[in-house]
Amino acid sequence: ELADVLRGPYGDRVVTPSDIVVGDRFAEDAQAQVVERNRIPDDQIGLDIGPVTAGEFARVMAGSGSVFWNGPMGVFEWDSFSNGTRQVAGALVGNPGFTVVGGGDSVAALRQMGLEDAPSHLSTGGGAGLELLEGKHLPGIAALERWVDGA
Repeated sequence: ELADVLRGPYGDRVVTPSDIVVGDRFAEDAQAQVVERNRIPDDQIGLDIGPVTAGEFARVMAGSGSVFWNGPMGVFEWDSFSNGTRQVAGALVGNPGFTVVGGGDSVAALRQMGLEDAPSHLSTGGGAGLELLEGKHLPGIAALERWVDGA
């Protein structure tokens, strides 16, 4: 519900999950089930995006001119909870736009799937990449700018 409020003027351009894969505990053999995003039982934890959401995210990404993806969709290391990450990663394959994947876990997921060549750029600096997009001051970028300016 909060995500819907935060979308504000961007409306349907910001896609939020509609379903979640939950488990009874954080374990590879957890009992998994798909639930609506706003109906997660108190005794369950979210371990992946659901199949409807994965398909929607992949559809949006495949048709986008540019994509910045930071963070896996679920616990990709466990087969039962890797579908969301697999579908989203697969959407990068053949995307003619500029695609960036940021964050060590996302890069590891792509490598695990043999898709590390799919995006235009890979960066293990996920948090720094997000800060750059936010327009925040990054010491490394500032040092490069001073060097270019001859300071």
